[in-house]
Amino acid sequence: MAGDLLLFHIDTIVVDGTPMAFEDGSGTLTGAARFENETVLSASGDDYSRRKRIPTLFKVRAQFGKSLDPQTLTSQSEVQITARDTQSGRRALMPKCSFASMGDLGGGAVEVTWAVLAPIQWL
Repeated sequence: MAGDLLLFHIDTIVVDGTPMAFEDGSGTLTGAARFENETVLSASGDDYSRRKRIPTLFKVRAQFGKSLDPQTLTSQSEVQITARDTQSGRRALMPKCSFASMGDLGGGAVEVTWAVLAPIQWL
């Protein structure tokens, strides 16, 4: 029963068919639901909620080397990214992602963000 309660921890990332070196524990998905609900206050009576679209972003602290350079990442458009938790076997397949931003270079691993342009497929 305890095996069913594992948290999703990204430990393998494949970008456009190529495995990516990254800082362990740095892969995160923000806005995976693709929406959030806001509370709208009523002047009187019950309040209500309003659904709002939000962007889905995939962030990771990339480690550049011979197989990965900043130019390669910044030119990526509509690539497929797979984030996998090898312990649980769960995968998040992001079929359509484009480069969004890159953090400061020169201090070790660099935060790279992709915009996830299609719903995540949980496998």
